[in-house]
Amino acid sequence: MSFKSIVAALALLSAATPAPAPVYAQDAGWKLVWSDEFDGDRLDPAKWTRAADCGGGGNDERQCYDVSPDTVSVKDGLLRLTTVKRKTRGLANPWAGPTGPMKTGDYASGKILTQGLASWRYGRFEARARVPGGQGVWPAIWMMPELSTYGGWPKSGEIDILETVNLGASCPQMGVGCEGGRENRIFGTIHFAGDASGAHKQVSTSTPMPASPDGFHVYAVEWTPEAITWFVDGQQYARAPAEQWKRDDQAVSAAPFDQPFHLILNLAFGGRWPEGANAKGVDEAALPATMEVDWVRVSQRP
Repeated sequence: MSFKSIVAALALLSAATPAPAPVYAQDAGWKLVWSDEFDGDRLDPAKWTRAADCGGGGNDERQCYDVSPDTVSVKDGLLRLTTVKRKTRGLANPWAGPTGPMKTGDYASGKILTQGLASWRYGRFEARARVPGGQGVWPAIWMMPELSTYGGWPKSGEIDILETVNLGASCPQMGVGCEGGRENRIFGTIHFAGDASGAHKQVSTSTPMPASPDGFHVYAVEWTPEAITWFVDGQQYARAPAEQWKRDDQAVSAAPFDQPFHLILNLAFGGRWPEGANAKGVDEAALPATMEVDWVRVSQRP
């Protein structure tokens, strides 16, 4: 199948109406404490803020995030985060404050987060979403600490509920995630500091994306003091016990994953990871690319 055929197939999937959504969390004794079903005609400002910067995520990503309706929109019960080719200007380093140097990027995209509005310590975090493909396309559903209690990244941790890169792009070697020679893996990852120096360490697992008639899947993480566990469509595919994320110079501890984290949804384009994998670089034929989200839910046990 040619790349253009893959893009056309993804576009056709995007036109489909999402099927009724299963609710996996309630089946396991969790109680819903926060949600967004995206039933209105705009993003709920009481639940989400929109990013606007050209920081590149610290990963040399090529997009700038902005707040325009062509990159962040809510319609027909779906949140849509879209990457388009459009020159966009914003802060080059948003972490340095609002008065730093500016930068112009060639692409615009959408990113929303609950920082400052809602954060949680432990729970089940899940989203029903359909992710786009193409070389350089990098959708993510993830979590960051509300406060950097243990220091700057990665000392205070990061929880990646879902990431994909280059879905549908060619694989240089056949194997896991390259059925038919095309990328089809989903990734679950945590980032943290492996020792007192703050050296980056991660635990990451991938699994082939399961088949779906409409492209939608439910991606979830269950986070407890003892472990972080990943699910797709209610099926567990990875688990990281606390022993795997403890610092090498400390006894077993729930830190840094013992503080409140907030949710982030974004669609990146380019960056060191996707550009270094599969067909390498980015392919503008994948644009515009859209991640669609049917709902996001947070549950906790009483």
